Amino acid sequence: IRIKGTKKGLVAKTDCNGRYVYLNPRKGGQIAVAESARNVVCSGAKPMAITNCLNFGNPYKPEVYWTFKEALGGMGDACRALNTPVTGGNVSFYNENPSGAIFPSPIIGMLGVIEDVEKHKTTPAFKEEGDIVLYVGADRKGLGGSEYLKSVHGLTTGDAPELDLDFEVKLQTALLIAIQTGLITAAHDLSDGGLATTLTEMAIFGKKGAELSVDTLSGSSHEILYSEAQSGVVISTTPAKLETVKHHFDEAGIPLYELGVVKGDTLNIKDLISLSVAESDEIYESVIPKAMEA
Repeated sequence: IRIKGTKKGLVAKTDCNGRYVYLNPRKGGQIAVAESARNVVCSGAKPMAITNCLNFGNPYKPEVYWTFKEALGGMGDACRALNTPVTGGNVSFYNENPSGAIFPSPIIGMLGVIEDVEKHKTTPAFKEEGDIVLYVGADRKGLGGSEYLKSVHGLTTGDAPELDLDFEVKLQTALLIAIQTGLITAAHDLSDGGLATTLTEMAIFGKKGAELSVDTLSGSSHEILYSEAQSGVVISTTPAKLETVKHHFDEAGIPLYELGVVKGDTLNIKDLISLSVAESDEIYESVIPKAMEA
């Protein structure tokens, strides 16, 4: 959102995963804020403040009130860590039917500022053939609360994903500097669906494939591909800037793993996944139209 008479722009992001809050209200509240901020940073903006819409069931039920209290506590933890004050919001209670309450959903609206929109180059899309694809951030571990468990196994279970707020702040700070200084051509955070979904979306948005390997990442293949552990971002950079990018994140204390290169029209993850970008794009873009036709 451009601001008249200046080079500045606003970035707004709304986010919350009710499964996380249901499984672990405190951690779920933290993640709602942290993930919103991470999305804003991936666009090249500095997170400044939040608003919210807090959706819960009947607060006279002790378990609902406790969940509400813990989720707010988690939001407060993350807001203090990220220095994003709460500017306002609203609360919606009694969201339930005879079968029970909705998943507790403290929706976060995160506001960020880009200092110069004319220098804004980073998007989630793969850019040029030969660009280097990297993963920066925390280990991919745990499948609790994941889209994988929900979609493939019909389960909402386990703990909410891993989150270390101190590490999250370091990651976002280092990532924002890298974007603002032109080191990165693309950035996309990991959330619903994990690494596999992030890489697929980057290929779809850029209409470009990639030759990748996740052998350098630790954990089982299911965790590496589908864990929704927080504090992870996929980035790309040019070969000429690769060593500078590595040095930058190493100096910031953020682990970095080289995954491969942007190449061709198929997303290949060695020994695990091979997807046609065109077919994936067709599926991605046709979901809502097909639902409307049903």
